[in-house]
Amino acid sequence: MKRYLTNIWEATTTILGGMGITILHLFRAKSGIATLQYPEERWPRPDRNIGFDHSNYNVIRSRLHVDMDDCIGCLKCERACPVDCIKIETEKVPNRGEDIKDIGHVGVTSNGSRKAMVVTRFDIDMTECCYCNLCTYPCPEECIFMTGGPNSGKHPIDYEFSEPDRNDLIYRFAKPGSKDGIAKIISEQKAEA
Repeated sequence: MKRYLTNIWEATTTILGGMGITILHLFRAKSGIATLQYPEERWPRPDRNIGFDHSNYNVIRSRLHVDMDDCIGCLKCERACPVDCIKIETEKVPNRGEDIKDIGHVGVTSNGSRKAMVVTRFDIDMTECCYCNLCTYPCPEECIFMTGGPNSGKHPIDYEFSEPDRNDLIYRFAKPGSKDGIAKIISEQKAEA
């Protein structure tokens, strides 16, 4: 019986002690000491010393970015992705070498390659991405890359890309209307022939 009453006394004093500290903290705490109103307020990103030059390395988790003007639709990045977070759909250009202005991104890349395919869908689901960077290496046009690090000249680093809705982390890089535009051009050419 003595042990039972001792346990009740210890539990009561422990609870009251914790509640007392909480109440004191509630009235004496300075504003902004523990909580930031994210995303309006953010802690500053600390500088890291990881032992080598930051410009040669993606220091923190960044996101994938695609330069659609250089994408030739080869699907190598989609095949290299180990978690299948990249989804690409392409359509053949009716007359190779012609610049189709309705679609907007058919023609010649910045490396001088002629495009034979129109990329009608290029989606990257960053909720599935494992940040392995394997999709960037096989790209012959170097149009897919991780932001920041050595690519900070192409695209600045974006270390907080959180969203309230998971669907907002699916990045759609294909230009809107490209699928409808290529279908319209193919149907017009069939009608002329």
